[in-house]
Amino acid sequence: MPLPLPILLVFAALLGAWFTWLAVRRPDRRRLLWRLLATWGVVACLVLFLAPPKITRTYNATEAILLTEGYHADTLNALLKRLRPKPQVYAFGVTGEKARQVTDLATFRRQHPSVRTLHVLGYGLPAEELAMLDSLRLMNHLSNLPAGVLTASWPQEITLGDVVSVQGRFHGSPERKMTLYLQAAGKPRDSAEIRKGADQTFSLRFTPKTAGRFVYALRWKDTDDSLRQENLPVIVKAPRQLNVLVLSSAPSFEGKFLKNALAQRGHSVAIRNQVSQGIYSTEWVNLPSQNLNRLTPALLQKFDVVLLDDVTLQRLSPPEKQALQQSVRQQGLGVLTSVSQKSPKPITFFTEGVFRLISDKPARTGALRWPQQTSTQAVLPLSNTILQPKEGQQPLAWEQNPTQASVVRSRKGLGQVGISLLPETFPLALEGKETLYQQYWATVLTALAKPEEASPITWLTSSQPFQEQQPLSFLTAAPLTKASFQAESARDQQSAIYENTDVKDAAYSQGMIYPQVAGWHTLKLNEKTEAPVYVHPSSGWRTQFLQMQQKAFLQASSQNTVNAHTQMTQQAEPISLWIIGSVLVALLGYLWLEEKL
Repeated sequence: MPLPLPILLVFAALLGAWFTWLAVRRPDRRRLLWRLLATWGVVACLVLFLAPPKITRTYNATEAILLTEGYHADTLNALLKRLRPKPQVYAFGVTGEKARQVTDLATFRRQHPSVRTLHVLGYGLPAEELAMLDSLRLMNHLSNLPAGVLTASWPQEITLGDVVSVQGRFHGSPERKMTLYLQAAGKPRDSAEIRKGADQTFSLRFTPKTAGRFVYALRWKDTDDSLRQENLPVIVKAPRQLNVLVLSSAPSFEGKFLKNALAQRGHSVAIRNQVSQGIYSTEWVNLPSQNLNRLTPALLQKFDVVLLDDVTLQRLSPPEKQALQQSVRQQGLGVLTSVSQKSPKPITFFTEGVFRLISDKPARTGALRWPQQTSTQAVLPLSNTILQPKEGQQPLAWEQNPTQASVVRSRKGLGQVGISLLPETFPLALEGKETLYQQYWATVLTALAKPEEASPITWLTSSQPFQEQQPLSFLTAAPLTKASFQAESARDQQSAIYENTDVKDAAYSQGMIYPQVAGWHTLKLNEKTEAPVYVHPSSGWRTQFLQMQQKAFLQASSQNTVNAHTQMTQQAEPISLWIIGSVLVALLGYLWLEEKL
């Protein structure tokens, strides 16, 4: 509690009188006047410390300066020099010299109704805070974004053997060039150089060697040599085990090599080779044997892909063709027809393609390409005909470019129908290019295979990655009565699941979770239904967040064009105690030194 000024002055007068009496009684009366002045100066400084004087300053009441995270003192000083009269300075979420703290912008608006123009310094304000300032004219004095990832896209889930391709845009530092690394399995796997002061696109790749849940990272060193990173969660699934039915008009090396390659990868294969009219030889790998002489819906239901040649297709009876078409349309079965005729003609449903003759030579070889191919040295025997993909068809393998396709696919109902012009692919295996051979067939079979059952849980994505302490929503057809959400790093910690009762479709349930920790989590609805999800730390993707924040601020500032007459306000402010303290120290130093002389 401060002392009343009259009591303080009486106390100061008594203290000064006592100091004066002590000075006068000293035998050494040299420099008496200076000692008396210094003594009364000390008393005055003590009074000013206990009751600091105030000066009245005039401010612009219609304008104010708001400091936010990332503001620069040089920008603030330059703005204060330019604006006359000076507006008052406030700080939101940061500390600033001579700035008043603002914890709630709605309260700030109520307490300062005369403010019509707000100068915002730093990285700006979140969208929810901008809504509180919709009636103000916002002036842009934003700081440059810190170096970091602006955007990034990568596959959240892949099959073992596929490539993790990370593409995005990086905001470079204006001070120096940087190197961006893709960190995976404890080592940097790929890198890209980021130019000084540039927003630059990047593309990094890595092929995982094992299946599981992983958190890869984009890493770089900041201007202060501190290590920064953004996490890239990826689920690497084990290759899907397919059931493949091969129908051939005659035994061939192509069928033999394919059977062995698929069996080596753990797939199940059934082969039917026609020996003569109505007589077939069959083989079964990883499947129980059964009659393959006639194609029926019950038989086809057990397979994911059917591979056959055009001769076999033409020999099928109408009911067998109808069973194939029905399985494709209704069950999602995939069918690949190999065309070996020199002048092929389209067959309804199965080979509806645009065939173009490009060579009169009966046999030729050339390089074959396909998506995610790791090498261009796939040289194979090629047909003298190519396929020109039409609308709805996707090339799976091609020669010079995708418009000169050798293999295409198209959707028919729930399934896929493919056409292949490749006479043989087993020469790749004979040449020791087993990896290329496996890659080619993995690409074709994966594209054609019967689709897997969709996950019963759908995560409702947002413009930002899922982060701790932020809402995470999902949609499911299963009830939420037994649902749980558990962190992998803290199995004893579970986050509550809140059900949204306002969902219009009664067949679905919508839940919301507020994860408490970062890392992998598992949402479990019942004993059979669960889904993994990764929650990023709250400090993650900061540059991306700040860019979105600044875009929202610039949009809001362009819409708010409030004009108001300048109003003045006067405010009493205490003078700086540093000045008083400096004078006090100087006077005390003089008194001590004068006594020693």
